Parts: sequence; C-alpha cells; structure tokens
Amino acid sequence: MKVPKDSKRRELWNRITQQTIHEAVVRLVTRNGYQGFTMDQVAEEAGVAKGTLYLYFKSKEALLESVKESSLQPLRKELTDILDSDRSCRGKVEEFVVRQFAYFDEHGDLIRFLLEERRLAQLHRKRQGDNRYKEMLSKVSSVLEAGMNGGEFRAMDVRKVSAILMEASIAVIVQRLWDKAPSPWKDDARILIEVFLRGIAAGPSVYKGGT
Repeated sequence: MKVPKDSKRRELWNRITQQTIHEAVVRLVTRNGYQGFTMDQVAEEAGVAKGTLYLYFKSKEALLESVKESSLQPLRKELTDILDSDRSCRGKVEEFVVRQFAYFDEHGDLIRFLLEERRLAQLHRKRQGDNRYKEMLSKVSSVLEAGMNGGEFRAMDVRKVSAILMEASIAVIVQRLWDKAPSPWKDDARILIEVFLRGIAAGPSVYKGGT
C-alpha cells in the first residue's frame, strides 16, 4: 500500500498500520507464547512488509512494549475517569473493579497476551502449580472454613477467599521489596489484616494485635 502524502491521511494510515501490527502480535503471542514469534511472523500475520514493520518498531522488545502500552491505555483512561467522577467512594471502588473485569472479559486475547509476556506471570503460574503452594492453600482454606462454620466469618467460596488472602500477602511483600524505605513489617501486616477481615469501610478496628 502506498503511503498517503496528505499529513492527516498519512497519520490515519500510520495509526491503522500500527493497530494492525499490534493485533497481529496479540494473536501470535496468544497462539504461540512470548518466545513463539519472530518479526518475520509478525509482518506476515499483519500483512505488511518486514521493512514497514521495522520502520515503526526497531526491535521485538520495542514492539511488545508498544502493544502493552496501547492495549492498556483505553482501560487506564476509563479507570481514571471513574476515579475522578462524582460517584461515591464506594461507587468508585465498585466500578473500578467491575470495569477491569469487564474490560479483560471483552478482550480475552489481550489478557492472555499480557499474562504470557509478563515474566512475573510466569512465576505466578509456577507458584500456583507448586505442591507446597497447594498444601498451604488447603491449610488456609481449612482455617477459613472452620471460621465460617463457627460463625466468625460469613459464608463465601472458601477456596477463592483463601487464594485472595495468599496472593494479597505475596503482593504486599513484593511491594515492600520495591519500596526504598519500607514501613515496619507490622504496619504492613496490620493493613492486610484490616482489609481482609473488615474491608476498607469505616468502622471499628477488628485487628487485635499480636506478633
């Protein structure tokens, strides 16, 4: 295809071409995995010349980063609008969560691409397939189930609630590693316990302290 000379048409053509390339990458990664595609395959999948591909993206890494950024930008915009809206705080939180689930449900290939491309996601899958992880999940489930049966906790899907607790714990620990000056570990433990047992709604504390 000949590139239009008119600046506006050329800009539109560039956007369409890049979008076509992005969609080709998502399809390839979804089918073959992060390591399962080459720039030659992307060019073929997108129906563009290899020279055209390199005109927009100098490397495979640059292409992947561009795909991630462009794919998530619409969601970021929607979430920002939700958080900046006139909704109540509870309404913002609810819509914030709902929109993320809805977005990735609408873009199934995109979430599979993002999970495949992220090395942390690979570690996450490995962790969840580990027998030690499964054993710990089972122990947590037993404790929570006993609490539900005894009336301490309200009845919910115990397996999912257990996974939420374990994954939230890992997330906070990772965040502490990223922080240059992490707060005392008891403070972070308190935050997680408070959120998990009581949520973030206003009210009396449920945390009783301890080591």
